[in-house]
Amino acid sequence: MTALVLYYSNTGNTQKVARALAEQLGAELAEITCQTYLAWYGPVAMAWDIFTRHRPRVTVVAPRDAHYDLVVVGGPVWAARAAPPVLSAMQKLPAADATAVFLTCRGTSPSSPPEPALAEMQVAAGSKGQASRIFREEEVRGPALSEKIAEFAGRLRAGAAV
Repeated sequence: MTALVLYYSNTGNTQKVARALAEQLGAELAEITCQTYLAWYGPVAMAWDIFTRHRPRVTVVAPRDAHYDLVVVGGPVWAARAAPPVLSAMQKLPAADATAVFLTCRGTSPSSPPEPALAEMQVAAGSKGQASRIFREEEVRGPALSEKIAEFAGRLRAGAAV
């Protein structure tokens, strides 16, 4: 199985999950970057994008002409929605037979659950959408992360084999 794990990370949590998942799957790893957020006005641009749902310009360092059996896209939850750079990147994914998504979040506020963000990414994945997973901060920082990533990778491998 040829696979790509593509991620956007602001705090390092999504990067940690993406790297471990890529290792489990034997997949290529690629990062989504947003130069606008790195500029001096980055925090303001980020807030604007979160609340207006604007999709910023992003860079995806992955071969555009490649074809994968599986592309896994990961990103954080911001204000109970998928991070805008992730949604931008999902418009330019390499060709794949299946797409899976994962999110990282704090997941502690009952008034701001991560499930709407997951649904948003699943819609962006379209008909090729496969498995999905939410990794909450206590899991990302906890001792059982390897086990949880192995479980998710197993589901992805099983789904790709169908």
